[in-house]
Amino acid sequence: MKISCCIPGGSFMPQGEQEVPMSSYDRLTEGCRVMRELGYDAAEATVGLIMALSEDEVTALQNAYKAGEFSLDACNSFIPGHLPIITDEEGTQKLYAFVEDAIARMSSIGIRYVVFGSGAVRRIPEGYDRDAAQEKIDAFIRQVDACCEKYGMTCVIEPLNKAETNWCNSVAEGAAVVRRLNLKNVRLLADGYHMSKEGEPYSVLVENRDILTHCHIASADRKIPGTTDYEAGFLETLKNIGYDGIVTVECGFGDFRKEAKIAAEWLREKLAK
Repeated sequence: MKISCCIPGGSFMPQGEQEVPMSSYDRLTEGCRVMRELGYDAAEATVGLIMALSEDEVTALQNAYKAGEFSLDACNSFIPGHLPIITDEEGTQKLYAFVEDAIARMSSIGIRYVVFGSGAVRRIPEGYDRDAAQEKIDAFIRQVDACCEKYGMTCVIEPLNKAETNWCNSVAEGAAVVRRLNLKNVRLLADGYHMSKEGEPYSVLVENRDILTHCHIASADRKIPGTTDYEAGFLETLKNIGYDGIVTVECGFGDFRKEAKIAAEWLREKLAK
């Protein structure tokens, strides 16, 4: 199992440097360096950071990746809020064009996984027929699968708790979608925070070990793992089922460097037992 951490939206620079604005390129390159420094195997960023890069910056990261000097394993926050899935034909065309561009760009710099969380864009509008909405979501996922096949990536569906969206709120529901669509490049993500919010048992991890491909971890109050009981059981279950993918710390931080280092040490300690 590899441990990872999300590059934070706020500053992660040392005191005295944190007031200096960072470009998307600097945030990605420095973020990946800092993660290694803090003891992580990998890093995760938002798709928005990738899409904010200039063409020259993309080329620079492509060269750095090929030289083994840059490594980013996954991206989350896939679809921006202005591109809802439940939309008209024109909106769907814009959405699919973004999917193609984003996956092509991510693949070109070595990113292997894209996380389909994006709770706002997958929300089913009040009064909208749920069967019709499901058809649109299914079509979107199939389009993502086709792009992933073309560019050699995998999409993982992230169940989100009911406070964040009204579609796919549990690992069990996410697994049902993955199994029903049965697509080569679409798999399942389990997030310990969302599972705890929904009161979901660890047994769903056991039942779906064959399609579980990526994980997020945080405490039950969305702080660093190791401060509440749920995430310890979550991680122990992943160990017991022989999960060998990435588990990414995704939470809020106060002092990033201090707290992210504590989280890495906690994960290493638990995985060593």
